[in-house]
Amino acid sequence: MSDDLAPWVEKARLPAAHCFLDGRLRGGGGARFVTRHPGNGAALAEVEATGPAELGRAVAAAAAAQGDWARTSPHARAAVLRSAADRLEAAADRLACLVALDNGKTLAEGRGDVTVAAALLRTAAGWAPTLEGSTYPADGGTLRMSWREPVGVVAAVIPFNAPLMFTAQKAGPALAAGNAMVLKAPEQAPLAAPVLAQVLGEAALPPGVLQVVQGDGEVGRLLVEHERVDMVSFTGSTRVGQRVMTAAAAGMKRLLLELGGKSANIVYGDADLEPALHATLAGIFRNAGQRCFSGSRLLVQEEVADEVLDRLTARAEKIRAGDPFDPASQIGALISTAEAERVLGMVGAAAAAGARVRCGGTRPAGTHPGGAFVAPTVVEVPRGLPADLPLLREEVFGPVLAVQRFADEADAVALANDSPFGLAGGCWTRDLDRALRTARAVRTGYFWINSYGALALDAPIGGYKSSGFGRELGRPGHEAYTEVKTVVVDTEAAAAPPWFG
Repeated sequence: MSDDLAPWVEKARLPAAHCFLDGRLRGGGGARFVTRHPGNGAALAEVEATGPAELGRAVAAAAAAQGDWARTSPHARAAVLRSAADRLEAAADRLACLVALDNGKTLAEGRGDVTVAAALLRTAAGWAPTLEGSTYPADGGTLRMSWREPVGVVAAVIPFNAPLMFTAQKAGPALAAGNAMVLKAPEQAPLAAPVLAQVLGEAALPPGVLQVVQGDGEVGRLLVEHERVDMVSFTGSTRVGQRVMTAAAAGMKRLLLELGGKSANIVYGDADLEPALHATLAGIFRNAGQRCFSGSRLLVQEEVADEVLDRLTARAEKIRAGDPFDPASQIGALISTAEAERVLGMVGAAAAAGARVRCGGTRPAGTHPGGAFVAPTVVEVPRGLPADLPLLREEVFGPVLAVQRFADEADAVALANDSPFGLAGGCWTRDLDRALRTARAVRTGYFWINSYGALALDAPIGGYKSSGFGRELGRPGHEAYTEVKTVVVDTEAAAAPPWFG
């Protein structure tokens, strides 16, 4: 461990074991791997992955615990979630350090993850007693009704970019509805998820209801394919999401997939440029660009394109990327040096094809040589370059903004929709009619008008096309973790003539 990290490691109180099974932290009985701090490459912990036998026991324990948890009153389930949210907030400084160590984001962003995780648990608690069914008009002596029941055992697989937040986003609604969950922590950032599970255990969540397992994609595959898993909730890349669909197909498991994005942020010529520039920078550079809904494509109307590019570049050049624990750092590290090299390679390929790198495209000066840093990057992509340019077609998942010019509204919508993805998007204009037309025309699951990047936790989010299907958050996101059962009561059965004499 690096001496520079020692005080932060002490403050974060890293656990000695990293699976959360049957209500306690312990090892997983599988192969060991080392997890490293993205800011300098220093080893943080040796993690024991979950072996196949232990994984089977984890799922069986979740299945055994689920019935009693489902029979627990919704108000009692809500009380557990609210208590856990209180505990998260009380430990915010410690957990922010844990997130920064685990993931490489800045301390400020780590605190934000803690705040959002607590809010997600409270939001889920609010839904627990309100997931309602229906009754239907009496007809011919029958009473008909439907109600919602938990799906059963949910397998959750989360990404590395916000593991504390995603653990809360998956576990909150699933537990509120009476399910049990087995969650696979991301192997690149394995430390936060089991700690949040431990917090839920301290808030009186019964043992077995939330299990956290560790390991690589093979562990994820075994979990998804397990015969006692009833539903799979996955957030991650489209490529891995396709494999999850294949693995889940044999068991006909319910799927909730929130996958990649290549979201277009449209600036029309009449936009108020100051807030548009501010939100554009936040929309792509927060969390070092490692957000599925990042506004990684900026589409600017020709009449203001030169001004926007000049002002945007000047501001991006001043953003400081560096040590996550340095208060002066505005963005932290990517998850690994391999990811940083991949991102820089995509920028280099675009430049070789004729794109203009306005700023960035390099490692930031003065950062730790073992750290996974990429300078905030703005790339102008002229029309006429190959349509399959990866910088325009693929999810970069790094602090890189690709900028294109457009002529008019129809051109902007066509460019925005010219993508295999459909997760998010946005537009900036003073013309409300045009804003609403654009929102209707762009095929995405989430769309901002005169804003970009702020999520409402009580509204659903999800994707079109290769960005997945199903919705998280809001009523649809909570109902996704339930089954609907219809019950018919015949109140006049004795009076009915027999079918057969």
